Amino acid sequence: MPSHYPISKIIGNKITYYRKMKGMTLENLSKVVGVSEQQQSRYERGINRINVDRLYQYAKIFDINIIDFFVFNNR
Repeated sequence: MPSHYPISKIIGNKITYYRKMKGMTLENLSKVVGVSEQQQSRYERGINRINVDRLYQYAKIFDINIIDFFVFNNR
């Protein structure tokens, strides 16, 4: 099993970006989402994959469209 998943890493980076844009700490977001800080950190680092229901929850918290997590810049 890989130590991280490339797409999960990209999505995790986006979660970190939106979290910081909202002025939320990792602890704050983990409480709102209902996961441990450790799990939240794993999501943001791309170590654990996020299911679509959880991703939808993040989209609602950040007031974005879930599709925004899947827009990749291939430069």
